[in-house]
Amino acid sequence: MSNKSFDRRTLLKLAALGTGSLAAARAPSLFAEDPKVDPESGQAKALNYVHNAVDAKDHERYKEGSICANCALWQGGESEWGACGIFPGKQVAHDGWCTAWVAQQ
Repeated sequence: MSNKSFDRRTLLKLAALGTGSLAAARAPSLFAEDPKVDPESGQAKALNYVHNAVDAKDHERYKEGSICANCALWQGGESEWGACGIFPGKQVAHDGWCTAWVAQQ
């Protein structure tokens, strides 16, 4: 009887250890940074996205001083790169700009 109890207990411990190992192995991908927006991608080109707003100064819709970090869609705080609602799963540059720029309220 004690062997069955031991075997069951061992099986449960191994199952818990295996589950924990799988979660630990997957953890780095859960915390990995989103990739940066590629300015050459179709969506970025359609919105005239640039990593540095200075490169957009000649665009008709560009307003002096407008950058991703002061756009209502910016979700990066003071970080160099941050999330944007226009580019889900990607990061845009703090000093970037695109035609979707909207002043923060």
